[in-house]
Amino acid sequence: MKTFRLIRSRPSGASCNMALDERIFSRYLDEGIPVFRVYGWKRPALTYGISQKPDDSLDGPRLARDGIEVVKRITGGGILFHDNEITYSFVCSKADVGEPAGTLVSYREICAFLIRFYDLIGLKASFALESGDFRNRCAPHELCSAAHEKYDIVINGKKIGGNAQKRKRQVVFQHGSIPIGIDWNLARRYIRTLPEDVSAGVTTLREELGSVPEKRVLEEKLIDAFSAEFGVRFTEETGALYETGVAR
Repeated sequence: MKTFRLIRSRPSGASCNMALDERIFSRYLDEGIPVFRVYGWKRPALTYGISQKPDDSLDGPRLARDGIEVVKRITGGGILFHDNEITYSFVCSKADVGEPAGTLVSYREICAFLIRFYDLIGLKASFALESGDFRNRCAPHELCSAAHEKYDIVINGKKIGGNAQKRKRQVVFQHGSIPIGIDWNLARRYIRTLPEDVSAGVTTLREELGSVPEKRVLEEKLIDAFSAEFGVRFTEETGALYETGVAR
């Protein structure tokens, strides 16, 4: 059985959260220590993909006035609004998550633990490409919530959450979000290009479950799903080793 270090980070600001994810990735490159991390957000924030230039999509003056952080991720993907959600990250080898050595990228294997997580909380999730109307709805977008990609996870025909990766040689880093609820009015306050009908194609745990378990319960289910899917044993590590010197 593979051993991963487990980090349960306390809620932090966006700069700290993204810096810790980068540190976890760098540490794996140096020491080969696989990590699974769960974390949250002190306040609403926005992140964007490493190759993006999101200025035209965001209301910069209003973000500054309201003290809302906008931070670049080390991964790709579109603009993502973070608030009431469960967020995770992990770093490991391709073999650790069942990706065949000769395969460039296999999201089906790597994201299988998320399908298992939703099953554990009573929701039937699948990949978008398994939907009969996927070809008609498939479309990229600068906003993660508005994009429809083939390995997005959907529940009852609606996208839930988002995931992004960084690769180096045989190393996989991935982080992603599982929305408990989304305040679209708040998100629209800062994102100029948010489609009016975005909520029609996006769902949350609150929408699907009605009564949502506490965050700590959801985090435990996510940890259990990762462990069961990939045959992982966890040794828990405090965040202090990573968090030293990182501004909150």
